[in-house]
Amino acid sequence: MLSAGWGWLWLSIGTVGYARGVCSLRIVLNGLAVGIIPLLLGWLAWWMRAESLSFTAAFAAGLLVMPMTVVGLALRRASDGRRAGLHMAEGIRQLKNELLGVHHECGGCAHDHGLNGPGGCT
Repeated sequence: MLSAGWGWLWLSIGTVGYARGVCSLRIVLNGLAVGIIPLLLGWLAWWMRAESLSFTAAFAAGLLVMPMTVVGLALRRASDGRRAGLHMAEGIRQLKNELLGVHHECGGCAHDHGLNGPGGCT
């Protein structure tokens, strides 16, 4: 579910970026694939269990391993001493801004663009 959620996030960001003409259709298709494939694999694993309504201790423990692993990786220190989760958050913000076309030269004035005369940004 974590991977699928990540795919749906990038599908929505990529779709907006594609509609604005700042990214290619490949971003949208990658987000769609990353959103659908983990769900299909999860459904396949659930179907192969043959006992779809009974939870075993091993299955329940497996559901907790991935989120705990992600949190553990986010809390570890990177080479510059900061937390790895902060690096990931900054990377997400930068990529999102690139795909959605935020104006870097004026500090991201997307909502104020054009209000200050013909020059646009202040």
